[in-house]
Amino acid sequence: MIVQAILVALVTTCSTWWFSHVVTRTWLYPLWSGFLVGLVMGQPLQGMMIAAAINLPYVGFITAGGSMPGNPMFAGPVGTALALVSGLDIYTATSVGVVLGSVAVLSWNAYMSLNAIWVHAADKFAEKGNLKMIRVMNYVPSFLVSLVINGIPAFLIVMYGSVFGSWLQNFPKPVMDAFAVVGALMPALGIGMLLNYIGKAKLMPFFFAGFFLTRYLGLDTMAITVFGIIIGVVVYMFGAPKAKES
Repeated sequence: MIVQAILVALVTTCSTWWFSHVVTRTWLYPLWSGFLVGLVMGQPLQGMMIAAAINLPYVGFITAGGSMPGNPMFAGPVGTALALVSGLDIYTATSVGVVLGSVAVLSWNAYMSLNAIWVHAADKFAEKGNLKMIRVMNYVPSFLVSLVINGIPAFLIVMYGSVFGSWLQNFPKPVMDAFAVVGALMPALGIGMLLNYIGKAKLMPFFFAGFFLTRYLGLDTMAITVFGIIIGVVVYMFGAPKAKES
């Protein structure tokens, strides 16, 4: 359990650490970080299902002008770990994950504020022409700050998350049912936010086509994805004519 807790702590740390986002932006989304948590905890399929449910409320997530409405980088791995350790169902895990993401906005603000210290330190080394220490200031302190603010809570949740599960089991049934209902509604919120971005007249037919392919033909996500790729290629190749070269 200790090894799993350490690995989950590292996944959570990397999901917030800025350098991980330079390598790949998928660290931002609970679907990826939650899958890694499920993998290290020996339940990759269940972890991916829980992470996918937590990801849906954040599917239209955007940080405009520095505003941070939630912290999916914390909600994904920690929410998935908590659900796996305490035996929560997917809907309750979604509610708990979103709550964690909302509370963890404070930790995100603390992380960004503390990292400003290393920027000023790097400026001083730049004045001295010390490139090695500039690199150190950019990579090492920010990782350690994320480890303390995000990794340690994730470690503790894996170690003592079963206590939280036992505590939830003592809740009255109506309260747990409310968690499940809210968790089931959360994905609709995320999809609604996404539709605000893609709700263009020329794109909506594809959205409804995907819905009806799922609902009435019973196709799974992979089959619809393949159809979507084919349609995208056809539209690209036989769509608007290319401008003639001069």
